[in-house]
Amino acid sequence: MSQQMQHGSAQDETEPAAARPAALGTTTTHPVHCGRPMPVRPLDLTDPDGRANHAAAQAAVDGRRLHACACGFLVETEAPSGRGAPLVGRGDELLFHSFFTRRVLAAAGRVETAEWSFDQQVADTSALLGCEDDAARRLWLFEADTESARWELDQAVHALHAELRLAACHGVPFTALAEAAGLDDETVTAAIHHDPAATSAGTPGVRAAAAAHRAPAEAGLGTALVVAG
Repeated sequence: MSQQMQHGSAQDETEPAAARPAALGTTTTHPVHCGRPMPVRPLDLTDPDGRANHAAAQAAVDGRRLHACACGFLVETEAPSGRGAPLVGRGDELLFHSFFTRRVLAAAGRVETAEWSFDQQVADTSALLGCEDDAARRLWLFEADTESARWELDQAVHALHAELRLAACHGVPFTALAEAAGLDDETVTAAIHHDPAATSAGTPGVRAAAAAHRAPAEAGLGTALVVAG
């Protein structure tokens, strides 16, 4: 359940590791390691884009807190309020604006990729063409793949909005957030304030893709089945 990250590895200039630190249940006190309480790990200015900084930011995005022991051991706990504690000391937020902006930019890129995959899945009805006997099974598989692609898109949009909220609470200007995310100010404001409408449709492309899934795509399925028959 636990994972130890030595100080040396925390300073590596690498992308965030896929593995996450150990997680504990909801708590109102700091976990203990080496006989001492483990404070919430702030961002390290000496290695702004380091793996440990990304781990702390990701924990905050997920509504958790990353605690660090002096020996290098890291552990996550649930944030009592459902949101991670501030990761930067008061007055130092400006020094990390580029860090948070890069994370928003990366999240926006994942949304774009997921949106493209969803659009391709909705548009590709070639798998439905074939003998009539297999029509029901092929339709079921197509709908399952489309639903999976839509889920991936939804998750990417949720992650982008979480990154926007984290960046905004650390003082990144709205204009910088809108530019990095490729969104207008109104959508950024809605996402930061957790507007349900923004959560389900964060960009014009996402809204169009969702509409394509709900109506035109279904019409396309029917046409493909007629052709297959």
